[in-house]
Amino acid sequence: MNARLLSLTRIPSFVPLGCATVVLGVAMSFTAPYLSLFSIQRVGMVPMQLGLFMTVIAASGVAASTWAGKWSDKYGHHRELLLAALVAAAIGFVCLCFITNYWALLAVGMAFLGAGGSAVSLVFSFGRATLPFKNDAERTFATATLRTGLSVAWVFGPSVGALILAAVGFYGLFLFAAACFALCGVVVFRMHSPPTVLATAGVWGAPSAADPAANPTAGSTTETRDRMVAPENDPAAIMSPVGPASAAAQTGSPELTATAPPALWRAIGALTLIGLLANATMIVLPLYIVQGLQGTQINVSVMLGLGALLEIPMMLALGARGAKLNKLRWLGACAVVHAVYFIAVASVTDIPLLIPLQALSAFVVAVTSCLGMTYVQDLMPRSPGEATALFFNSARVGSILSGMLSGVLVATIGYQGTFLFCGVLAAVAWWLFADPEWAFVRRLWARRQKD
Repeated sequence: MNARLLSLTRIPSFVPLGCATVVLGVAMSFTAPYLSLFSIQRVGMVPMQLGLFMTVIAASGVAASTWAGKWSDKYGHHRELLLAALVAAAIGFVCLCFITNYWALLAVGMAFLGAGGSAVSLVFSFGRATLPFKNDAERTFATATLRTGLSVAWVFGPSVGALILAAVGFYGLFLFAAACFALCGVVVFRMHSPPTVLATAGVWGAPSAADPAANPTAGSTTETRDRMVAPENDPAAIMSPVGPASAAAQTGSPELTATAPPALWRAIGALTLIGLLANATMIVLPLYIVQGLQGTQINVSVMLGLGALLEIPMMLALGARGAKLNKLRWLGACAVVHAVYFIAVASVTDIPLLIPLQALSAFVVAVTSCLGMTYVQDLMPRSPGEATALFFNSARVGSILSGMLSGVLVATIGYQGTFLFCGVLAAVAWWLFADPEWAFVRRLWARRQKD
């Protein structure tokens, strides 16, 4: 493991990009837990206004990252788009220091905070499109390492943010976050892409997105369901996967084929459900601990910090072996683990017993973050920006839905009922990943009809 981590440092521009990712994670971990608190305490929003404010930010982020992903895959300019998102985020948080009018804040959220939220997906698509990886295994491990940087930031970020908030208030907290976004932008601006990668117009490992003949292995990808089979003397077929995704690799976009879109959209649907459940956990679990189990905020911080801490070794391990793993099966397994987690949380009434259960939640986050993103990218090998945006947008859409759904469920069926309902949704996510063959069911039904 140490040797592989050391090998990543030899990749041109990987270390600066890793530092930029950690700084970006710090900025987000400082602000995300306290934005709703700012809205209520400083601005005086009522719950309905807060819900609309957060929804506008999330929806703006979905639109911005989707547009940016498509633009970067078509025209390149990954660095410029990432810099624009970072500048927008910095401006947005500076505006929060001085603006308290609700309608003005809605405009700031739509124009700056939402656009700034696309920086997370853009930093990964930027790395995928510009860093000169030797092979798919190195690319998978590097992506997992970058994602680990975000988790490292979330281990200590919320606690440090609370100290800054207590010392200098929201004014200092948001200025510090704006400075972090600006610092991240400076690091990205000073990065130097290798000459062999500068020719890439948004396609990892290919000289030109518009000229497949220039590089017969431009559509290289690892399809998790299928084996890599090719004649040894056929350079154009060496990296061509056999199976449902092969047409996607050959035509350059899975949406142009008749077989790839179902697999892609099933995965996006399942990842959206998992994102919904993860955000619902962030909303409901602290309330359940404090109000339902009469716990303290220390109990909440311990659980959230422990989960983020456990994600780090899991992500590194998955990244090291990600190219050899069957991503689809692991994603299905993590959906099953998520269902078990919610059933266990609904059954436990003692806070000390909830703490070890966070290892299950950390496993889900690690698998979806490392393997989920690369699986979607594998299904869209010629569109790394759009694929990365699609992955992160599934989590954003899930967060929008969870915000609207969590309050209704807790009010109607209580905390235990909400967790059990989340377990059912996790089972649906497993079904989408598994895509079971229904031929056996149809044959059984036909036999019963004959009888």
